[in-house]
Amino acid sequence: MINFVSNLPENLQSGGFSAMNAAAFSAVSRFEASNYIGPINPPVMVWQKAPSKVRRWAGLQGSFFFFSRHRLTAIANAVHSKCKANAHLDFFHGFTPWIMTKPERPYITWSDCTFRDYIDIFCRREKFRHEDLERIEEAEAAWLRNARLVLFTSEWAADRAVHQYALDARRVTSVGVFGEIEMPVRDVYAGGKEFAFMSTNFEAKGGRIVLSAFQELRKRDADVSLIVVGDKPSDLAPQPGLEFVGFLRKEVPSDLEQFRKILGRVRALVHPTKSDITPLVIVEAGYFGCPAISSRRFGIPELVDHDRTGILLQEPSSTSVSDAMAWILEHTDEYERMRKCAWAKAHGQHSKQKFEERLVANVREVVREKDC
Repeated sequence: MINFVSNLPENLQSGGFSAMNAAAFSAVSRFEASNYIGPINPPVMVWQKAPSKVRRWAGLQGSFFFFSRHRLTAIANAVHSKCKANAHLDFFHGFTPWIMTKPERPYITWSDCTFRDYIDIFCRREKFRHEDLERIEEAEAAWLRNARLVLFTSEWAADRAVHQYALDARRVTSVGVFGEIEMPVRDVYAGGKEFAFMSTNFEAKGGRIVLSAFQELRKRDADVSLIVVGDKPSDLAPQPGLEFVGFLRKEVPSDLEQFRKILGRVRALVHPTKSDITPLVIVEAGYFGCPAISSRRFGIPELVDHDRTGILLQEPSSTSVSDAMAWILEHTDEYERMRKCAWAKAHGQHSKQKFEERLVANVREVVREKDC
């Protein structure tokens, strides 16, 4: 018996992390009977949230109230009360919510990054009290050191955790990622000059850079077009060749079909992100043979082989992105090879089946180690 602990509903698949949660539980359950414990997600106390918000509005440092001692204690109590005592292993989805739990069994935990990296990548560290962030980071580091196995979605994040948190590298590894979309059986690209930019956060994923690059490219080739999926800033005006389709929810059949058609028809995905770990949209684009133009940062080099399955830019700018888009348009033979390689890499390394196999192999190893 395995206790599978999560802060998400069991069957939720509306986002990348939730889809991976569902896939992980399904895979672990096929390996051994599992008890789903979740969602454990107690509310934030208003009396803690309000003062911190006020301080930040006033330009002062606030507390990271989402992981206050009070809330972390409530989470730990809920976990301890729901875990089955006859289980021989606990599996935690995510890291930080569970850092005050004291598992009575060996435990495995997995996430895409540590809390420390989350703050540095997605937040502004200077907005929070140093001692409050330090409290969380130190507790997380200690909790991860006691885990039998710490899993990440990228080698990049795993290596950083080992060095930043002084973890035992023998107990830290990556299981990779997969796309939360069915893989097509063939490449349906018809030769168009359309590019795509997809994001839930236009600014953080490099949307301004993409728009500027597109405008530069239109000066060279007026037939080029760009489709923007997801977030759209209110200050953007219509312009020739540019189409905004808004958010597409994969749980809505018509939205999912539109999402698939876009990835099937565009020449490349443009994703010069400034804030990411392992963007699943790159994997999903690869399923369709669609190369990506992205940043040589985070775990992205594990998803994109530079000049083979896409183009990676050291410091993306409107000029470098525009030049990469132009290269994609002008080098037909190399581009065709790139599509084939992007397809092969995504289908071969980043399928849901391969992800589940890697995950179960690691769980099996811990169970075997326990039984020895």
